Amino acid sequence: MNEREKRQKTIASIVETQNIHTQEELLQALESRGICTTQATLSRDIKELGAIKVGSPEGGQHYKIRAIQTSRSHFVAESVEVSGQLCAIKVKPGFAAPISSTIDSAGISGIMGTIAGDDTVLVMLRADADRDYISNTIKTMFNVSDITVRVANEGDLKYAQDICDEIFISSQERKTGIARRTPEYIQEKMKAGKAAIAVTADGEFAGFSYVESWGHSKYVANSGLIVAHKFRGLGLARKIKEQTFKLSRTLFPDAKIFSITTGAAVMKMNYEFGFRPVPFSELTDDPEFWKGCEGCRHFDILKSHNYTMCICTGLLYDPKEHLEIHHPDDI
Repeated sequence: MNEREKRQKTIASIVETQNIHTQEELLQALESRGICTTQATLSRDIKELGAIKVGSPEGGQHYKIRAIQTSRSHFVAESVEVSGQLCAIKVKPGFAAPISSTIDSAGISGIMGTIAGDDTVLVMLRADADRDYISNTIKTMFNVSDITVRVANEGDLKYAQDICDEIFISSQERKTGIARRTPEYIQEKMKAGKAAIAVTADGEFAGFSYVESWGHSKYVANSGLIVAHKFRGLGLARKIKEQTFKLSRTLFPDAKIFSITTGAAVMKMNYEFGFRPVPFSELTDDPEFWKGCEGCRHFDILKSHNYTMCICTGLLYDPKEHLEIHHPDDI
């Protein structure tokens, strides 16, 4: 048994025999057994073990190891909400049936059965079911995190350095060009209400994106989309993209929205929001925008082509191409 396995076995033993309410308590319990570790490692252990918080008889919540048969699924759900004797799970269209089947076969205590639609699964709970336990177990199974995606504000300035670090690390991993940004620049966007941020219930940064306007607000760029490593694979990028897109349409309803990217996933999301690929000549000619590319490792390519092309793909959303169609009765 290696060190990690020994540590996780000890954690499981502590959680099963004691009411541990916080990670700090768990760290102390481990130290009392001669095991010292970091908060980050402990968080990862808790996640891998599938430890979730359930209601305590004396009030509050404590950790509990979920049943082995409810291990994490490769399916992803968007949200889990319990009301009365029903639990509603929102999923991507077409995924309700396999997720419903996975829950039925998991044998989770307190669940009577499930009903699957197209993008929603209804879980029927017994009268004496532990709702917190079921909700947390299903969230763990289907990779649902308690993460809020919202417009950033001055209270989020503390995350600026983390955001810049994540952008830089991602650029190194992808070996592609992501323009460098300073914490001060990110903070300016937050103060101006021109950024979207994802934050966990515990106040941990999970993702970010921001809005830039160019050419006297005729063009708007959705830029800097990033998801922190530990929160990837949860569908969070799309939620941040959606929030940023809505923010752009609210702040600049008549502007053309554009994005330049090398990422296939970002391109796919943009297509779904109504963007189309365009040559750089259809993007802003504001020199200040292109100055932002100077920190990119591929800037020489862009410059050598007189700012007409690079390895990035240009994507554009023109609101004039998406006119709202009204029913005659509404006119």
